[in-house]
Amino acid sequence: MAWLTHPFVLGLGLGLIVAVYLWIQGILKRRSLVKELANLKDHLHTHMEISAKGNESSKSELEALKKQTENLRITVATLKAKPGRAELRTLHIYDKALHMMFEKAPGFAPAWESILKEAEQDMQQTEKGFFPLIRKVFRPSLPQGAASADSAPGTTNPSQAGEQVVDAESKDG
Repeated sequence: MAWLTHPFVLGLGLGLIVAVYLWIQGILKRRSLVKELANLKDHLHTHMEISAKGNESSKSELEALKKQTENLRITVATLKAKPGRAELRTLHIYDKALHMMFEKAPGFAPAWESILKEAEQDMQQTEKGFFPLIRKVFRPSLPQGAASADSAPGTTNPSQAGEQVVDAESKDG
């Protein structure tokens, strides 16, 4: 047992005890790190699930808002096409002004009625047939004698030439 007191054996034994102690400490530290890593992975997984749910809800909300925006755009376009309050108000004002003119201007009513009947007859003639339809679509503001659908541009019909001269003289005079 003398060999147990030898300095080499004492140093080796002491070194082995320190090595075993450090090895056990390392195993314990590794276990705690593995547990902490598993805990962090679980936390990250939970956080990613919450973020995924939030992203899905944001995407679904965005899609719903896009649909709502498109529906509102269509509704606005439809409402723009319908006569609104401004047009109805203007129509009411014109109607009231027309009735006031009937009352205040004695010669207005018969002249208005004859012009109104003439305009209705003109519209009825314009609404019949193919060429009057084209004339109505492309030249609604021109009188019927000023342009004809059957004549080429730049040429005049002899019957229209007389009307144009009379129209020009009446405008100048």
